[in-house]
Amino acid sequence: MKKTIPLLLIFLLPVIANGQFNVKRDSLHYYKFLAQAEFDMIGDYASSSYYLTKAIRLDPGDYELYEQRAIAKSFLEDNKGAENDLSIVLQLDPGNFAAYAGRAYARVKLKKYHEAIQDFNFLIQSEPAFQGYYLDRGLLKLELKDLDGACSDFRQATTLGSATGYRNLMDYCYR
Repeated sequence: MKKTIPLLLIFLLPVIANGQFNVKRDSLHYYKFLAQAEFDMIGDYASSSYYLTKAIRLDPGDYELYEQRAIAKSFLEDNKGAENDLSIVLQLDPGNFAAYAGRAYARVKLKKYHEAIQDFNFLIQSEPAFQGYYLDRGLLKLELKDLDGACSDFRQATTLGSATGYRNLMDYCYR
């Protein structure tokens, strides 16, 4: 009888350990679910951010959790928090196009124009046919008193078919 107990423990230990791991993963999914429910169903972005923070503690390598929390923080007008979370997303997933766009707009709201322009540069290199990034970068260059750079961006947006780019070109570049 004494020999069967240690043998039984050897077989049960992985099952017990696996059960504990599943509890951790289940709670991760539970927090993800709660965060999504709070976000989607009732627009409680503060609760969504809270539950996403709990989920991040359980799985700090999941870039999607940071991305979702950045969106919630944007709705809460916590642009610094959104910028930080999106920077973490880009550390974990360097080619994440949506994170560059979100971080660029968070930086615009924080008046970090030079950093936002760097993000727009990446976006334009990745998707050169999208006129909106040229418009936004051109407006930032206007804020920085770079009229030549702004006009160049407005011309490119106009070439891509943007009526707003044409209007900006006429308003700022041909006076």
